[in-house]
Amino acid sequence: MKQRGAWLMLAALVSAGAYVLFASARGALGFPLDDAWIHQVYARNLGTRGEFAFFAGQPSAGSTSPLWTIFLSVGYLLHLDFRAWAYALGIVLLAASALCVSRFTFQFAEFKVQSSRFDVHTARPTPHASHLSPFVVALFLLFEWHLAWSAVSGMEVSLFIFLSLLLLERFYARAPGVLLGLLGGLLTLTRPEGIVLAALVLLAILAQKRFADLGFGLWGFGICLAPYLAFNLMTSGALLPNTFYAKSAEYAELFARAPFPVRWLELLFTPFIGAQILLIPGSIYGVVALARERRWRALIPFAWLLLLPLLYALRLPVTYQHGRYEMPIIPFIVVYGVWGTAALLARMKNFVIRATWTLSIGATLIAFWLIGAAQYSTDVAIIDCEMVQTARWVAAHAPDDAVIAAHDIGALGYFYPRPFIDLAGLVSPEVIPFIRDEDRLREFLFARNATFVVVFPGWYPKFDADPRFVPVFQTNCAVTRAAGEKNMIVYQIVRYPTIQLSN
Repeated sequence: MKQRGAWLMLAALVSAGAYVLFASARGALGFPLDDAWIHQVYARNLGTRGEFAFFAGQPSAGSTSPLWTIFLSVGYLLHLDFRAWAYALGIVLLAASALCVSRFTFQFAEFKVQSSRFDVHTARPTPHASHLSPFVVALFLLFEWHLAWSAVSGMEVSLFIFLSLLLLERFYARAPGVLLGLLGGLLTLTRPEGIVLAALVLLAILAQKRFADLGFGLWGFGICLAPYLAFNLMTSGALLPNTFYAKSAEYAELFARAPFPVRWLELLFTPFIGAQILLIPGSIYGVVALARERRWRALIPFAWLLLLPLLYALRLPVTYQHGRYEMPIIPFIVVYGVWGTAALLARMKNFVIRATWTLSIGATLIAFWLIGAAQYSTDVAIIDCEMVQTARWVAAHAPDDAVIAAHDIGALGYFYPRPFIDLAGLVSPEVIPFIRDEDRLREFLFARNATFVVVFPGWYPKFDADPRFVPVFQTNCAVTRAAGEKNMIVYQIVRYPTIQLSN
């Protein structure tokens, strides 16, 4: 186990570490999302001041991932470089996920070992690759481009994936209910939607009539989650973080663009962009075989695979940032896909077809890994050039009495030391009721005596057209324009006197 872990750690370092090297060679060393900077702001305040706050001295329920914040804060306690610590955490979690998924797949393969026939037309047991599949799944996981990207994104995706795999691996190993409850609580502290997977596991325990384990599981889950819920209630008056309500309100208009089934299918198939699209036939084959043989416990990950996109189709139907909200189902796509594909290949007698299919999967995996590396470096370059550069300009040029408003608050919060208005509602929840009403937002800014607004002009076209919003700084990032977007602008709000016209 130690030797396997060492090799997986080395492979994770090569896979995700190369992404950082690609970005560094391009002159950008940072994070591919502004949200990663939000985590860093919370982590810095927690690690240096002992406060769970975005603005120093103002406790905030704006973090969607308090557990990830705690992990990041350790770097500040130890006075480590925050970027290196975030990268290291992500790479270690990627390796740990690969190790966990190999154990999980081995346990999962036991469902197939116990099941003697996939081919109902023959009496000969179908051969399988139960010993090969765990290694292949782990290797696939390490070089899958979404997961390599997320490992060095500074985001909580890698932690969420690891805990979801660990929860199911421990469930299949029949771990005590209290441990499963604690793991479910930690998963929910990483992202709120983790409660759905925790509920699936607890329902499976109930179906097994393990009533004592169910009771201890609920107790462990509640103990783990209670402090977080109490904190949210005290700071915002709601159980869930501000982000949950803000994002739902901000993207509410998307619900009118497509009916629910279309939204769900779009979100479901977004994580298949990559080599895993070639695993679809094997996935279908394996799931149908398990259902036909009533191996219901083996279908719990499949239920999660369907439910997570469904949740986002109901609350936040977006596929931006390479579908980062849907990335946690990728390991389970790979598990079913590799496992089912191995079974299909074992039944095929034509060597050319088997070899072509196998080589195509491997070649596509590497091709998308390279594409992902290029995309990661572009994403980091955009955030570094737009958000970080703008935040540094504001910190250097804004007067001490300035009242600033911004939509993307991560880098600004990290480099600008004073409170400001958050147009996205994460730390200014009062804007949530009218978050996409530009006219009301504009009046809100005037009422709050805002003096500067930091936004992308395409996101707030009425601000850009209003002569009272005077551009005083704009980035000149060619990489952003090449991506088809406009550069970020800092507007100064100028209040013109009312002019009375006479006859």
